[in-house]
Amino acid sequence: MILQQYNIHFVHEVDSTNSYLKELLRTQNLVSPFAVFAGKQTAGRGQRENTWQSEPFANMLSSFLVKNVGTVSDLSKLNNAAVLAVVQALQGIGLTHIQVKWPNDVYVNDLKIAGILIENTFSNGVIINTIVGIGLNVNQLNFNGIEATSIRRELHNKTEVTDVMHSVYDAFYHFLIQSSSILLMGVNEVLYKKNENVTFASKDRSEVYMVHAIMANGNLKVSQNGNLLELEHHITKWIK
Repeated sequence: MILQQYNIHFVHEVDSTNSYLKELLRTQNLVSPFAVFAGKQTAGRGQRENTWQSEPFANMLSSFLVKNVGTVSDLSKLNNAAVLAVVQALQGIGLTHIQVKWPNDVYVNDLKIAGILIENTFSNGVIINTIVGIGLNVNQLNFNGIEATSIRRELHNKTEVTDVMHSVYDAFYHFLIQSSSILLMGVNEVLYKKNENVTFASKDRSEVYMVHAIMANGNLKVSQNGNLLELEHHITKWIK
């Protein structure tokens, strides 16, 4: 079913919305803005091959299409647009203490409420299609011991998932036409654990760094013993 006003393709059940949108791109000439919105995922995915656990029909499970991004250096703007879209949608319904945890999670009151997964297809080294997966906990209450929250847990009442989807959709495609510098400034204003010490792991070792800012290339600026460093998200894991 297509929700025409928003160009959103709703599907009852998928393995993952990112995988489903990839299949649509193989058979259809889709244009952006376009999004897939599912009621249930059987194999939702997060970063680093992690799974995304979601109660059926309780959360926003979605993937957004962006065409002709350009180069890998432009991807940090997409990530910033996605996390800020979630932040704005949550602020719009009354949530507070919303922060962005580098590189692609949104937290409320120190608990994860949303995550982003970006995947690309290339041609001759140029990105042709980018799929921005956004999972946002809306009405789920039980997370089986995982440190997570939802809109319902924070506001103590149910929220219509499609309303949240529409808010994120509008905000995401609006942010895409903003300058990268404006988006970067917005993300750093709500950066999680800013100016606090955090443990990060890389390969077989862990180190404690003070968090300072997300950089234009998507790396995290940190310091240790007065020395400024950059952490790369694809080789560094945030521990605590």
